[in-house]
Amino acid sequence: MRMIKTTVVVAALLTVTGCATMDEASNSLSCMLARATGKACGGQEAAMASTGQGGRFEQLQTVFEQEIQTAREAQARAVAATQPLGPKQRAVAGEVAVIHVDITDSRSQQKRNMRTLDAMTLDMPLGGKGKDGYTQAMDEIKDLANTLADNRGSASILVQQNPADVKAKRVNTASGNTKSPAGQPITVEKQTTANVPAGVERYTVKAGAIRGSL
Repeated sequence: MRMIKTTVVVAALLTVTGCATMDEASNSLSCMLARATGKACGGQEAAMASTGQGGRFEQLQTVFEQEIQTAREAQARAVAATQPLGPKQRAVAGEVAVIHVDITDSRSQQKRNMRTLDAMTLDMPLGGKGKDGYTQAMDEIKDLANTLADNRGSASILVQQNPADVKAKRVNTASGNTKSPAGQPITVEKQTTANVPAGVERYTVKAGAIRGSL
């Protein structure tokens, strides 16, 4: 399985329920911003001291944007991998969803509404199963889940299946839990719904909530 490489290495992201403060784990945030600027983590205090409040927000947004781009690129590669298959066997790109989070710097009380990745969705026709393109597309889904789990501390994969496919036992309906190569939890949930066409499984890879500790 090929691992996704990102331009900006994100060790972890702020997790919040609605909002968070930057100094809940100031050293970790410093380390993340240092990585965003290509500096070693050992110079984290200097990196924070030399960056103004607005600059810190901008660097953090750059990291968030890179994560969104990573999801888009994974989706595009998955779709491209299935193009040699028949028209009804090809993956179909869904939404790359984002959410906006208010993040407050407790030192200055400045608040910034920041755009972050929520989830990436991809429709996978059952007719492609067992074919190379389908396998490659599934690898992209798994790799993205691994990357997001390592970035956020957790991730999930929701697999939505049509009732007719479930009844005919054309799909695996078992939910479960796994871990990324770095040991972060990934939840796999199977859901039966008529909102998905028969003959298709809808995969939604969701990033873990942005936590208050880096």
